Amino acid sequence: MKIIVLRPRDSWVIRAGNLFTGKDKSLKQNVLLHLQGGVIEKILPAPAGEEPEQISAGAGGRRGWKFLDCSKLTVLPGLVDCHVHLALDGVDFQRARQQWDEPARVREQVAQHLAQTLAAGVLFVRDGGDRAGVGLLAREMVKSDVLPGPVVAASGCALRKSGLYGRFLGPGVNGDLAGAFRRLAAAGVDQLKVLVSGIVSFREYGRVGPLQFSPEELNFVVALARQAGLKVMAHANSDAAVTIAVRAGVDSIEHGYLMSRTTLKMLARQGVAWVPTVVPVAVQANRSDLYSREQLTVIEKTYRRQLEAIAEAAELGVTLGVGTDAGSPGVSHGAGYLQELRLYRRAGLEPAAILAAATVAGAKIAGAGQWAGPVEEGRPAGLLAVKGNPLEDLDVLGEIEYVILPGPE
Repeated sequence: MKIIVLRPRDSWVIRAGNLFTGKDKSLKQNVLLHLQGGVIEKILPAPAGEEPEQISAGAGGRRGWKFLDCSKLTVLPGLVDCHVHLALDGVDFQRARQQWDEPARVREQVAQHLAQTLAAGVLFVRDGGDRAGVGLLAREMVKSDVLPGPVVAASGCALRKSGLYGRFLGPGVNGDLAGAFRRLAAAGVDQLKVLVSGIVSFREYGRVGPLQFSPEELNFVVALARQAGLKVMAHANSDAAVTIAVRAGVDSIEHGYLMSRTTLKMLARQGVAWVPTVVPVAVQANRSDLYSREQLTVIEKTYRRQLEAIAEAAELGVTLGVGTDAGSPGVSHGAGYLQELRLYRRAGLEPAAILAAATVAGAKIAGAGQWAGPVEEGRPAGLLAVKGNPLEDLDVLGEIEYVILPGPE
């Protein structure tokens, strides 16, 4: 795999054998993409049988343009991971937390996580927060051109109630929501992360940690975010948690385990997106070294119910994004993305719908429109080139030839 970073003065012509725009359900064949800096300037039919120089000049290019031959590849939008934790490594939770006090080690680990993510074709990630500010550090490392990407949208600390789930995500608040919000806004967060509930139990099917905020408190938090122009991503499991989050006006539901069809209809009606994060639960189903037989049964039943809900959500018109919760136990940065897509396929979604969730919908959910989204003229040139046809086999996303992304200005 080769990474191509597009600098402001760079001009490229890419010949694509196939193009998936992210909006069409089929591939366009044999096209040219003219890239000026980090933007798609033109998309044109490719003339047959001409040399690279002739292609560039004859299709309106200028001399000095670089040519990339992807005539035997499929070009598609870069992927978006709507939910990651760059502060965690997916292997050893306690060790990762201990390293938060070692700045050099944290930077090294962040660089590794981002490199793994980019190698998987993910060009934009929305970090779900940590109390050490590692996600914010990762964002600045990419912005300052220390690393080529992916671009990071950081949440800083998550808003949570003291004494309840999520100590590693934020310090917890006891009533002063306005003060906690002001501190996050001052830190320059890209979105607000709020914990509405706990997590699903692996011991008792259907049990979830308690609600953390009242409807009135959530309404207040969302109102503060709106005044600051920030989206709200809500960690919510159980029907009750999702319901109060949607009624408060959050922008996306993260995880959303154990939702009913009625609640899914409410998401569709209200235009609230859903990021199901199946893989962090599904990967536990094979861990007989960690869990009893009874627990493994609960785990399998839980994630299978989530797959059924994904199918229902697609049927009902809920906007789905793809989030891996990378960094959580058993979920590696980068590698977890294709695992999540395979689970969507198991849920019954067609590859075109899955790719749309992974690209265009994901960009909208994560607020990544400046860096990611459909392949269209005038849009950012965040692209992948892969062997094979991803509309027939999603596994070709494991054979990335080129990652093409706009560099910093």
